[in-house]
Amino acid sequence: MPIRYSLARRAARDLLKEAGIKVPPVPVEKLAKVAGARIRFAPFGEGELSGMIIQQGNGVAVIGVNSLHPKVRQRFTIAHELGHLVLHPKQPMHVDKEFLPVRFRDRRSSAGDDAVEVEANQFAAALLMPEDFVRAEVDRSWGGESFDEENIKELAERFQVSIAAMTVRLTALRLVE
Repeated sequence: MPIRYSLARRAARDLLKEAGIKVPPVPVEKLAKVAGARIRFAPFGEGELSGMIIQQGNGVAVIGVNSLHPKVRQRFTIAHELGHLVLHPKQPMHVDKEFLPVRFRDRRSSAGDDAVEVEANQFAAALLMPEDFVRAEVDRSWGGESFDEENIKELAERFQVSIAAMTVRLTALRLVE
């Protein structure tokens, strides 16, 4: 299956629009409700299990999130699982092990051959760090000046994502090299 990058980005934009979200940080838990999902936090252990989604027969989806992970990782996990819900609705259950939000891929998708995971990661990045929000913040705060590590840290805090995730997003948007 080819990776549907445009679909993932468009689906994230549509969900943001439906919920009326216009500024960061994106309230990912609110978006889960809008999408028809419930979130449950539980200590899955400090290991590789980040999250999961179970789509119940009654049309309700339950997103499980590892409560032992840092808050920024929990937010990315919720967004990633929402990506599965929106983009892959026929999968009744999906468990994400060894999920590495820093690279927006997990080990299976790092080779670029797991389209389902790559799409969910693209959706999550576009949901938590929408291109227009990022560009507006960059223009407002730095107006074309060069970025340094402190600027990226400020943006990451504003969007409530990891510094590494923001760095990857800024690079993907060609705002930093």
